[in-house]
Amino acid sequence: MNKKLLLLLSLVVITALMNSCFKDKFDLSKLSTSVDWDPNMAVPAIHSNLTIRDLLRDYDSTELFVEDQTGFLYLMYHKEVFSIPASDLVTLPDQSFTDNFVGTNFTVGTFPAGTSQTITKNYTQVLLFGTDVIDSLTFKSATFTTNVTSTFLHTGLLTITFPTVRKNGLPYSKTVNINTSNGTFSSNQVFTDLAGYKADFTNPGFNQIPVNLSLTFVSSGAPINAGNQVSLGMTISNIKYSILWGNIGQRNFNVQEDTVNIELFNNTVNGNVYFMDPKIRLHIRNSFGVPILATFTNFKIYSTVSNSYVNYTFPSIYSPLLITAPTIPGIYAQTDVQLDTNNFLPIRTVISENPRFVYIQTSAMTNPPGSTQYNFVTDTSRLAVDLEVELPLWGRASWWIMQDTLDFDFSKYYKDSVPDLNNLDWVKLRINVLNGLPTEAGVQIYLTDTLYNVIDTIFSPQNMDIVQSGILGSSGKVVAPTRKTSEVMIYGSRLSGMLGVKKALIRGYVHTTNQGSTNVRFYSDYAIDVKMGVQVQTHFNTGTDF
Repeated sequence: MNKKLLLLLSLVVITALMNSCFKDKFDLSKLSTSVDWDPNMAVPAIHSNLTIRDLLRDYDSTELFVEDQTGFLYLMYHKEVFSIPASDLVTLPDQSFTDNFVGTNFTVGTFPAGTSQTITKNYTQVLLFGTDVIDSLTFKSATFTTNVTSTFLHTGLLTITFPTVRKNGLPYSKTVNINTSNGTFSSNQVFTDLAGYKADFTNPGFNQIPVNLSLTFVSSGAPINAGNQVSLGMTISNIKYSILWGNIGQRNFNVQEDTVNIELFNNTVNGNVYFMDPKIRLHIRNSFGVPILATFTNFKIYSTVSNSYVNYTFPSIYSPLLITAPTIPGIYAQTDVQLDTNNFLPIRTVISENPRFVYIQTSAMTNPPGSTQYNFVTDTSRLAVDLEVELPLWGRASWWIMQDTLDFDFSKYYKDSVPDLNNLDWVKLRINVLNGLPTEAGVQIYLTDTLYNVIDTIFSPQNMDIVQSGILGSSGKVVAPTRKTSEVMIYGSRLSGMLGVKKALIRGYVHTTNQGSTNVRFYSDYAIDVKMGVQVQTHFNTGTDF
């Protein structure tokens, strides 16, 4: 059951007890026909003793509390900000090239039937990789397309071979069967079997691929004319690589802009929290074999105090930032950035603004000037940035307001006891708190209808401050708890008038010792002990026999 309802539901228990515990105590036949009855009952309702460590075991959030060997607590928040895959950094364009054979390549004139002629061509195609110099790559997938036409009056075979594109020691090769001799042959073939082939683009020069063509004709008895021609078009498209090596050059790109939600401050309404030693870290993981220079061009946070974005300047020691690269595929190099009170003076102010969102915009360049590292990129390479916020629980808070809203249909708890509610004179809640935490707190519960119109409040202004801080030592650590007893009176007429309540808005007002003016430290063994008793006064007066 939600603990926020516990105070109110205690009233239900006491009302039920009042209507069930007197039957066996009296001989009802001896009662007069006019009853004036004023029972009073006081019972314990709640007793809870929790350390901060107990509370943190049940803390369900993306935040992670950790403690050092002394029990001192840190709040660690971690989230991936963005990730750039290989396909966003290096995409290889389609490669197209053409060639042909003409009649003069063969013996023009009489071509005796049943004989054959073979003509071979060996040439090197320059690949279009822009400013990149690709030494080699292993295909993950690609599409190889051939378009062949022939006006020769003979059948034959056209063989296309790439001697430096190899798999299991064998070159990639395809054969086109010219199977008609009427001079109108046309063929279009598509092959998708390049996966696993490794291509060497350094022989005879960089970004070059040798092509061997062999055309053999078998004579149909017709002559070979000088104007005869075989035209060949080839395309390697949709190139996906498992890995490529070389130098991808200097590429300028914008890192994906992103707004990061820091859930810690999602329920914060107002107030000021001041941490003495906050840290903001960026962990940049680069599995591209490519050094990258990053510049943080826009850095701002959304303040829940001013309800607006506030701009800040990234520390110059980190902007621009050289992001190191691994030299071996399959691992990543990590570059860390830490903003703290030494290099980023506004950091305490940033955190005190209750930053619900952090916005970072970055521009980047591969292989910045002076870089000589041999590049590689795999299909699983990526540039990822993680945001980490470390908040040692050392500082102060003043009127930090947290609120939550929950469904609370008051009528369903009392629908069988409405007449009895009219006989309640009053209900007294006595709350006894032994607080070993360095915090002072007030709480208010607003009971509303479905449209959030306030019907009633539980605590009066003078009773809202129900917790007083523990006693601090010189280091800001609690050395002794403080006891506080509070009483809340709720009268029967108020209870019976709240059947329209459908929602409960719980608002807590929290500050550290001395109204948030003293820096304190939080340890996991701090404890709070809460006891609550309920005293009920009822009144029955009727002129009717039982």
